Amino acid sequence: MDSKKSMPKLLDLLKRAKAVVKDPEAVGHLGLVEEKLLQMENKELLPKVKLFDQTLSKQFSALERGLGKIILGAEITSMSEKDMKNTLDLIKESVDQIFKDTIPLVERMTAPGPISEPQVHRSKVDQSGLDQKMSQEWSQLGLQDIIYETPAMAKTRRTYEDLESMDLKLCFLSFSIFPDGSLMKKRPLIYWWIGEGFITSTQQKTAEEVGEDIFEKLMRKGLINQTGSKASSCPFVKSCAVNPWIRRMLVSLASKARLFHFDSEWRRMPSYDTLTCRRACLVYKNQIRQGDDGPKVDDLLTVFNVNVQYLGLKREWLNKLKKVAVLQLGRWQDSATHHIEVDDEDFVNQEDVGFLKGLGTQNKHLKYLSLRGISRITQLPSSILNLISLEILDLRACHNLETMPSDISALRKLTHLDMSECYLLERMPKGLDKLSSLQVLKGFLLGSLKNTPCKLGDLAKLKNLKRLSIHMGNDSEVQKGELNKLKDISSLCRLKISWGLVSSVLEDQIADEFSFPPNLEKLDLQGIPLGHVPNWLNPRQLGNLKKLYIRGGKLSSLDHGVTGAVWKVEILRLKYLKNWDKDWQELKGSFPHLQHWDVEEAHCCEIKKDVR
Repeated sequence: MDSKKSMPKLLDLLKRAKAVVKDPEAVGHLGLVEEKLLQMENKELLPKVKLFDQTLSKQFSALERGLGKIILGAEITSMSEKDMKNTLDLIKESVDQIFKDTIPLVERMTAPGPISEPQVHRSKVDQSGLDQKMSQEWSQLGLQDIIYETPAMAKTRRTYEDLESMDLKLCFLSFSIFPDGSLMKKRPLIYWWIGEGFITSTQQKTAEEVGEDIFEKLMRKGLINQTGSKASSCPFVKSCAVNPWIRRMLVSLASKARLFHFDSEWRRMPSYDTLTCRRACLVYKNQIRQGDDGPKVDDLLTVFNVNVQYLGLKREWLNKLKKVAVLQLGRWQDSATHHIEVDDEDFVNQEDVGFLKGLGTQNKHLKYLSLRGISRITQLPSSILNLISLEILDLRACHNLETMPSDISALRKLTHLDMSECYLLERMPKGLDKLSSLQVLKGFLLGSLKNTPCKLGDLAKLKNLKRLSIHMGNDSEVQKGELNKLKDISSLCRLKISWGLVSSVLEDQIADEFSFPPNLEKLDLQGIPLGHVPNWLNPRQLGNLKKLYIRGGKLSSLDHGVTGAVWKVEILRLKYLKNWDKDWQELKGSFPHLQHWDVEEAHCCEIKKDVR
């Protein structure tokens, strides 16, 4: 929650509440609350806590709900005197708690200014008791019943009931486990649905494309919302959110269907109950007991990390998950700053590979394994190669990962492998070209010739590969003509290439040698090391391109010099190009088919934006 946005919203709600309330005593109470909030705003307490949402958002949400109850109670129904008093008491308690929690956070700062994000993540401020208490109290006040009786919620329930397939309903119900206010990345959700079997491939589309369609349907029906600063105009969706009241409906439906278990003492927070449900959620302060006295886990289908930041899993416990299909331990949040790390002495001492060694032959049903964004994982154990059903391996942003198994050709069913943002990896494993089912390969590193056992030309053997991302850094070496072999990956539709510092020899090769497959629809270039337009970046060589992204690097223009040739690109993004020296209006003439553009021109530190 952004304090700069939330405070004006709360003050506006207070103003509306005071306008509809007729009781002078209640108006006086609301006036006292307003004074307290203005006092906090005048002292500029909230802006000093940069990640204010990590510790105070629950109290602010409760305050908003209380004010909403008063407004709804006055506009929709007649609120009893008792309900009004209880609501006002809880509003006052919420404001007092916000004030109480903010002062210590500010005082704990080592110096003036915002608390850094890692400090807040590691501060372990315990809000669970307060969250639990407020959830119970708001439920007792019957606010949920008031909202559920509105025409808008009745329409939402009908929309859910009218969803055309059970798969679509199951995917929608999966949003019930995410706490109110969560921003969810789309990709981990689709991977989860694939692992569970909620969605499968068809003759025309891959399972991932089916998942994309489901997202579009749910958004079109207003059941989930696209997020981001340019969400209203952006044609591509990367993250989403669910309205808190729609989520309450989902919790009820998912609980009745025994899809998930929700804690009876902490309302609307997912938990585990292996007697009634085959899906277990890892939740802070309510984690699964892993010893012999813990719940039986042999029949679990899914283990999902909702908000545990310090993973202390035991290899013996993972060994018991004989029927698990989804192991989502990594980050699903939209924010890349959300911190998860392994709390395991074996990892700390680098004696072996810690709890991951508990995965192996016995986990023969595991289809989706996510370690996305988890710190302190330095290597993957060779036992991973025994996961014979594994289809999706998500290692994105495992920043400490240094070593993959030397040969991963045994993972024959793998369709998705994401190693992007694993900056300490120095070499690719052997056997990538043997993964005949592979559809998505991200983070393919072109290192030195010695550390690149699988060459670009070898990837042409992957007849199902649709998405590929490549990185070149200061150690990258490429044999002459190797970059031209990209064109032989005939199924490739989406390609991302990123560069760090590269040698002058490689820079010359980059300028001349790239060739692309004929069906390429999206090209994403990051940190391009060339100031001039390379020979291959022109509309005749990229005749079917629909999306072109160029972000960062030395490029100064897109003057390709091909007379009469215009781009068929529909979506164009040009950002962080410090050397750019061409006028945007002049550039648009080369892109007559544009439907959306996001352009930033940087000139002498002055940023000009043109967004559609």
